[in-house]
Amino acid sequence: MKSNLLCTLTTGVFLVCALYTIWLSVRVFFTVKELQQLQYEYVRVEQLQQAAQGLASEAVEYSKTNSAIDPILRRFDLKPKAAATNAPAAAGAKNPVR
Repeated sequence: MKSNLLCTLTTGVFLVCALYTIWLSVRVFFTVKELQQLQYEYVRVEQLQQAAQGLASEAVEYSKTNSAIDPILRRFDLKPKAAATNAPAAAGAKNPVR
């Protein structure tokens, strides 16, 4: 009787461990599948970013020969905005002297 109970308990523990192992295997499978999709998205975004940076640097280089593109470059902060040295001072504004 005791050996039959021990065999039943051992079989039960083995069954629980087998089910837990199957559950973990399924989780690992889907997690790895999601990781592969995220890696693909990361590579795609990185390539898009490199293409955009290349286009921006070409536009800045082009602006050296043709200044008509400067307003667009300034709008997207690709080129520093012109200093407002020629603009008149606002009425009532005081310039502190140190």
